[in-house]
Amino acid sequence: MATQSGITIDGPDKPYTIVSNIPRPTPGPKQALVKCLAVGLNPVEPLQQHTGLLITEWPAVIGSDFVGAVLEVGPECARLRPGDTVYGCAPLGQNRFAPFQETFLVEEGVVLKKGDNISIEEAATVGAGLLTAGLCLLAGAGLKLSDDGTRAPEKDEWVVVFGGAGTVGQFAVQIAHACGYKVLASCSPSKDSIALKSGATATFNNRATVDDQLAQIKKVTGGNFARMIDTTAYGYDIMVKALETCSTAATKYLTSVDDWSPFNTPSAINEYRASLGHLCRLDESTGAQVTQDIAGWISTFEAHLGTGTLRPIEYQLFDGIGWESVIKGIQELESGKAAKKIVVRTQAE
Repeated sequence: MATQSGITIDGPDKPYTIVSNIPRPTPGPKQALVKCLAVGLNPVEPLQQHTGLLITEWPAVIGSDFVGAVLEVGPECARLRPGDTVYGCAPLGQNRFAPFQETFLVEEGVVLKKGDNISIEEAATVGAGLLTAGLCLLAGAGLKLSDDGTRAPEKDEWVVVFGGAGTVGQFAVQIAHACGYKVLASCSPSKDSIALKSGATATFNNRATVDDQLAQIKKVTGGNFARMIDTTAYGYDIMVKALETCSTAATKYLTSVDDWSPFNTPSAINEYRASLGHLCRLDESTGAQVTQDIAGWISTFEAHLGTGTLRPIEYQLFDGIGWESVIKGIQELESGKAAKKIVVRTQAE
């Protein structure tokens, strides 16, 4: 069996180890084997390393956001060809799909094909942020992007985004804006320019008191909002209060990236929680639905990324190429010093 290099962890809270004996996978039906060119780092990597979250086999290979060059396609793979460059978010916890190795598998239906208007580094910023925001707003809140990549006519209605300067938040702002909504985004005052650059109409201070935040939401929107998304996993209580006391909508939507905490959402509010970690777990009802939803949006996302109505987010390229740089990049992420999303090149093209 052919083997390859990459990063493994032997168990929860075990160190990252660079090895050269990882089995090289073979693509099955509707799959492709890709060479890892770059990865974008997310908090889920250190979370998996410390806790073993969603990992199904040990030693484990992890990783989420990736860019790769297609080397080989399996039977019935009609959408991808050798030489294509693809990007997205890898299914978590399954070694054969994990990008912290020389080559890995992708399911052709849930990856994006890179256009010439986006660099490899930019593409590495997109995966988890865009797909999670899409789950919340398209599946959870009923928004719809145009098929041709154009922005919808402006609506006289607001979408409220908690955490509008984070990775998921920036894509949530962009999606809501592309759907024609006005967007009110919460963030720290030092980061309001990030949310505004993504398309937010206005911002409010997420460090203010709950009463002050509710007052700002009501003042800016006039109560004319029905949809709220929490991209921070800390905004549930204030979202419920805002929808109950500030919104004048008849039908209300609360969506969140938090799919683990116990919620007690009032029956008058439609609740949705994004479960991107279950992508491609087709033996689970949640995984099958998430995978079906994302596959249905891929061509639309590609159209909007092609026209620029959806855009990669700002990033910082970590020094060096290779697995040692990936490990150091994760350490930088955990230190809290990174001002932007960290991207690491893993191999030469």
